Amino acid sequence: MAQPFTPEQRSAIRERLLASARRHAIDGGPEKTSLETLTSEAGISKSSFYKFFESKEALFLEVAAQWEQYILRHIVETFERTQGDSKTRVASMVIALFGEIQRMGIARFLREDLPALTSCQSESDRKKHFLSSSRRIFDELRRVDDKMRFTTDDSVVLSVIELLYLSILHIGDIGETYLPALCTLVQGACDRLIV
Repeated sequence: MAQPFTPEQRSAIRERLLASARRHAIDGGPEKTSLETLTSEAGISKSSFYKFFESKEALFLEVAAQWEQYILRHIVETFERTQGDSKTRVASMVIALFGEIQRMGIARFLREDLPALTSCQSESDRKKHFLSSSRRIFDELRRVDDKMRFTTDDSVVLSVIELLYLSILHIGDIGETYLPALCTLVQGACDRLIV
């Protein structure tokens, strides 16, 4: 009979599974990554995998949740340390969001894999994913600056956020001028939309 994993072993194996999933999420995505590949890289059997995650999809959703929390902390810190009015601070926050997505190389995962992974989830579980919803980005902007006021209806602001968010889907197509172009768009939108 196999011995159960110690808490230290469980922690180490879980981290190896997450590290493997992070690499494969960037390189090819969950659909192109077999459970055998993930378990082999973590040094466990396929049957042992289910002691850590209920499915391969659950593992990749955990990776997405970790990335989301990291980016959320990063953009809130950027907002808090940026001096100036709401326009300047929000622009820095939005640029930090897209800059981190570009730096991390996760745009393809967000575009192709996260929607598929969350499609089987309940509506409330899908809404937990910050990077899968322009509404969540909008709500976070409101949360960090509750004094911020817009020059137009919230639905227009949401549409602008959605358009900007959709731009990350084409980071690779645009190339190295993506971030400077995005900065221009974000600053123009903030100047136009924020009082």
